Amino acid sequence: MNFAKQNIQEMSAYAGPKEDRTFYSGMLLDFGERTIAPSPKIIEALNEFAQNGRINIYPEYFNLNKKIAQYAGVSEDQILAVNGSDRAIDLIFRIFTDKGDKVIIPKPSFAMFFQSAEIEGCEIVSPIYDESLNYPIEEVLDEIDNKTKLIIICSPNNPTGTIVNSDEIEKIAKKALEFNSIVFIDEAYFEFSQVTAVPLIEKYPNIIISRTFSKAFGLAALRIGYAMASKEHIAEMLKIRSPYDVNMIASIATQVALDNVEYMQKYRDEVMNGSKPLIENFFKDNGIKFFDNSKANFLLFKPDSPEQVFEILDKNGVRTRPRKGSRIDGTIRLTIGTVEQMKKFIEIYSTVILAKAGIQ
Repeated sequence: MNFAKQNIQEMSAYAGPKEDRTFYSGMLLDFGERTIAPSPKIIEALNEFAQNGRINIYPEYFNLNKKIAQYAGVSEDQILAVNGSDRAIDLIFRIFTDKGDKVIIPKPSFAMFFQSAEIEGCEIVSPIYDESLNYPIEEVLDEIDNKTKLIIICSPNNPTGTIVNSDEIEKIAKKALEFNSIVFIDEAYFEFSQVTAVPLIEKYPNIIISRTFSKAFGLAALRIGYAMASKEHIAEMLKIRSPYDVNMIASIATQVALDNVEYMQKYRDEVMNGSKPLIENFFKDNGIKFFDNSKANFLLFKPDSPEQVFEILDKNGVRTRPRKGSRIDGTIRLTIGTVEQMKKFIEIYSTVILAKAGIQ
């Protein structure tokens, strides 16, 4: 027998990465991760911690919040470190929504927004991104009313990579404030876009922002992210976040990463200024359809035979991610890595797909 709540029984589990990714010998260009190892200083610090005989002690975070706050440009009491930004999503839905509340989650977007809304039994309203994969700003504004408790903005959006600019976010926040609605902005790929709503937090107390150290910083395996909001809302989130939500290894790695932020910036610059234009030009030169307005470290491209292209690439050392859903059926998401990695991708694509298979 199944004693779970009915709405939980009706849900589907989140479909994460394939379990064989760890042992895949090729390039992992499927989940928007950093494609090379993080700073060696992080590895050194973790090795030192592992050898100091303190693994049996509960975490103590020292300057973690202070360093995150300095990096993000907010005060320390406006920061909440969490076990991955997924945890921030979970906390925000648990704190600010009840069963039957209206939440606005445009499609396509990150699956965890929908999962958290379903767990809380919310009424989900999903305006569709336009044909160029831009955020449906007017449709979202039209949907905000006295039943609305939460509006989602993912910028850059996963899986489209498109952003919502500050003026548009302010329009949404201003109207949402009239109805005491929260505007939750996911900035997981901020380091690549360099576009943020952080300056709006002081003006609009209904704005909450989450970020992660999984992407540009390369700490995905350690699960650490953070939320930014008014100090009042951070205090509320602290009430239900578990006391040791972030493990000590993640805390140490993050603090070292923030002490050496230029290491991340060097990688970001190579990806966005070197690798990405290289791939975009390759797609253009070969007539391969793609969306050219992504501001993140990934692109959606649309080959003539997406399933075949995915399988050929996978067998030849390139793991990508097929996407489906509103506006993105038949696309494949490609994570942009280093210039060297992208040259290898171009070589494989040219040799086994364009030349042998004859697929664009």
